[in-house]
Amino acid sequence: QISDMRARDIKRRLAREHGYGADELSRMLDKKELINALSYEEHKVYQQETDKRKWRRIKSTIIYTCAAVLVVMFWPLLTHAFEVAHVNFVVYTDKRKHELSRCREYSSTKGYFGMFLLFIIDALSTWLSVSVLLSWVMRSKYFFPIPNIPIRPAQLLAGGVGGDAGALGQYGINVGPMIISGLFRFLNNRVEGMIGKAMASAFQKQRKDARKEERAKEKEERRRMKKEAKRQMKEEEERARQEAEERARVMQQNDTAPASNCETDDSDMGSGKFTSSLFDDLD
Repeated sequence: QISDMRARDIKRRLAREHGYGADELSRMLDKKELINALSYEEHKVYQQETDKRKWRRIKSTIIYTCAAVLVVMFWPLLTHAFEVAHVNFVVYTDKRKHELSRCREYSSTKGYFGMFLLFIIDALSTWLSVSVLLSWVMRSKYFFPIPNIPIRPAQLLAGGVGGDAGALGQYGINVGPMIISGLFRFLNNRVEGMIGKAMASAFQKQRKDARKEERAKEKEERRRMKKEAKRQMKEEEERARQEAEERARVMQQNDTAPASNCETDDSDMGSGKFTSSLFDDLD
């Protein structure tokens, strides 16, 4: 491909891609010199790319080997850390489920809003923690935007004494993640307090409503019992009246029965006297 190129194209490529100056190009009068120079430069670039690929492979092999060795060595520690993380995750999910169930039980809109804020704060806190951990080994544009607030102890000590900290003054601790995590914890506590107050007020309101319903039910029950008692009293009075009327009718029947018996006896005695006198006369 290089041999088929024109001398002008070769010079332009040497100047743009390989940094050749006008003086160097002017000294190359023959096209073969230009072809050899471009071939040499292209071969050198190819060798550099090949060396870079080899170095990347060697570096990745070393990293993977060290990672495998570390995993084998610290496997019990990793399993324990995984179990602890799993337990913490289960506790977190159970806690949030319980809080959501309480919000659903009390029908608290403020509680739902507080839970939404808690989820956002927890997500940001997790993002911050993962970004801080991974920032020790890699860089990415997806990390949490952490402000750089360094504290250099060597400069503080040297400034107090009045001297120069030197090279140690360049090293410090970035307290930006600490400040942000403290801010997240403060917001989390405030939101949890807001949710607790909302739940307490909703519980008090629910208790008042329950008491009102109980009082209404008690009033309705007392009213129903009074009606039932009145109805029973009326039934008893009606039953007593019917019994009194029945007794009076029975007594009246008993009173009329002896009178009829007496009249019958008198009539029988009168007929007997008449018969006896007649037989006496016949005698």
